[in-house]
Amino acid sequence: MNKSSRDLTNLPPEAILRLPEVIAMVQLSRASIYAQAAQRSFPQPIKLTAHASGWRLGDIRAWLANPTGWTPANDNA
Repeated sequence: MNKSSRDLTNLPPEAILRLPEVIAMVQLSRASIYAQAAQRSFPQPIKLTAHASGWRLGDIRAWLANPTGWTPANDNA
């Protein structure tokens, strides 16, 4: 299993995480992350390139603080 090796402690909320780092933080599968994002109960990925997406660290931290009650902070994303 791929585990994140980057220290995320001191990164700003705007830092972009790739999927393996998100999986390591939230302990959900890739399929669960994308399914919950589609239902808008998990932060939306940000398209970085045609073949790459990422998530804002601040969004993931907010979700972790309240996974069942989390709602998107900005619906224009």
